[in-house]
Amino acid sequence: MFKGRYILLLVLMVGFFFSAKATHNRAGEITYQWISGYTYRIKITTYTNIGSPNLADRCYDTLYFGDGGSAVVARSNGTTTSLCGGASGPPFDGVAITSLLKRNEYETTHTFPGPGNYLMSMTDPNRNAGIINLPNSVNQVFYIESYLVISAFQGPNNSPVLTFPPIDQGCVGHCFYHNPGAYDVDGDSISYELTPCRGTAGVICPGYLYPLPGTGGIFNVDPFTGTVNWCQPQQQGEYNFAMLIKEWRLIGGTYSMVGYIIRDMQVDIGVCNNNPPQISINNIDSCILATTNYTNTITGFDVDGELITLSLQGEPFNMGSSSAIFTTTNATGNTAGLFSWHTTYDNVRRLPYHVTVKLKDQDPQISLVDYKTFNVKIIPHAPRNLITTPANSFIRLNWVKPVNYSTAGSNPFLRYGIYRKTGISTWAHSSRETAPPAYTGYTYIGFTHSDVNDTMFFDFNNGNPLSVSQDYSYLVLAEYTDGSTSYVSNISSNQLSVGIKEITLSDAGINIYPNPTYEACSVSFDYVTKDLYAIELSDVTGRKVKAILNNQSLNNQSVVKFSLEGITPGIYFIKITTNDQTITKKIIKQ
Repeated sequence: MFKGRYILLLVLMVGFFFSAKATHNRAGEITYQWISGYTYRIKITTYTNIGSPNLADRCYDTLYFGDGGSAVVARSNGTTTSLCGGASGPPFDGVAITSLLKRNEYETTHTFPGPGNYLMSMTDPNRNAGIINLPNSVNQVFYIESYLVISAFQGPNNSPVLTFPPIDQGCVGHCFYHNPGAYDVDGDSISYELTPCRGTAGVICPGYLYPLPGTGGIFNVDPFTGTVNWCQPQQQGEYNFAMLIKEWRLIGGTYSMVGYIIRDMQVDIGVCNNNPPQISINNIDSCILATTNYTNTITGFDVDGELITLSLQGEPFNMGSSSAIFTTTNATGNTAGLFSWHTTYDNVRRLPYHVTVKLKDQDPQISLVDYKTFNVKIIPHAPRNLITTPANSFIRLNWVKPVNYSTAGSNPFLRYGIYRKTGISTWAHSSRETAPPAYTGYTYIGFTHSDVNDTMFFDFNNGNPLSVSQDYSYLVLAEYTDGSTSYVSNISSNQLSVGIKEITLSDAGINIYPNPTYEACSVSFDYVTKDLYAIELSDVTGRKVKAILNNQSLNNQSVVKFSLEGITPGIYFIKITTNDQTITKKIIKQ
């Protein structure tokens, strides 16, 4: 009798042990947000089964910071009930997103000891049962990790923000698509890889296999957009795989990885006759000037004629007062929406903004989705009215600052960059070209000081005189702190024949008199060719003051007279241009 009761008690205790550890984790990730100094806000997000009284529920979870420390963190989302200690305060109960699935968030702050690389992690005893590509999944450990690089030199770091949940559905024999809808608030570049699910101590789960696509099928992720493409699921059931989401930062001209997230996700494949809807986007890649309004039309189509819903996610929707908006309506079979964004100079940055589009049908069996991504790059305004003036051995450049610019905020104006090409240039940039590409023949020759009003540059060619009678073309653009650049200045104003010295009368047979003068002046030629002559007067900044002759024949006339009435006294230059040479002479107005 006693022995029987002992065995029964033992069985009950064993059953309690296995049910108590059965949180049945389906998916999750760890994200982090910089607060100040070395202090970060860190959040564990998990998706777990609900609905059975035997399933343990994690009111607390343990986060390992990667610096030797850890913390038991209370769940912070949902409401408070008797499940997690009553209504007196946290921990909370989480949020049910379906009748069988719950989203749990565990958020805390932590101050790291200083610059370094930190591998943060969370482990829970087991996953849900019956995962097709993970043998004995109910007894497999659920593990997620994120990697944080803290540097004393490269600025604060935030993890990518993931906007679409890691739980999705698909159908046997139909292509499955998924996208995390990620963006990076630091403007870092993001890449995507598939990786096996992890278990104890971050080791790959024993027996793990990637989902099978069938003969000739595919299972991959686009490394740039993050869209998972599985064509086609072969067997009904639940599948898990992980995405390695890395962030890259341009440091000293080289891209360096500054962090990553391993996101474990689950897909429930069922049997249905549904076909996935399809997205069409007007503009996949756009470049627009800051302060202008950008719009993009997105349409959706469903071959089965079902009700479909468009939704968009991305950083442009989280820009405060300059946030983008998307207007759309649900419709049967066909739908459309308009993305609209009135940009500001706070939006200027080197990398484009990514917007992820999700189209979901409302099939009564299993809803299917399609994903697409489009990119918007915000470009600063260009410098204007570039003028070039030759001297004895250098060329002076003058221009007008951009009509719009930013000297404040997180990415202010830095300086102007100067480009030069030997020869006449007819290059016209495309909407996607800012700094001149290598094929144009332009080279970067210098920059100005960090003042938007510093609009003059002298090209001394590093102390080597520029060639006499050689054509040079110049471009100027605005550079910003993060490495972003404006479009180039007006190219038509940068084609000239330079490297001219002030030559003597015996060299050219040209005389200017009287010099100095008060009201009038004459240019005389010892001999005249059949060329067309252009003669203009400019001031010391290179600004044209007066056009004297505009590509005209002299018709054997050896003297050209002109008036200086109304011109302020000072030093000026007379530039005489023919078909094959340019001569510059100095004149003084008294």
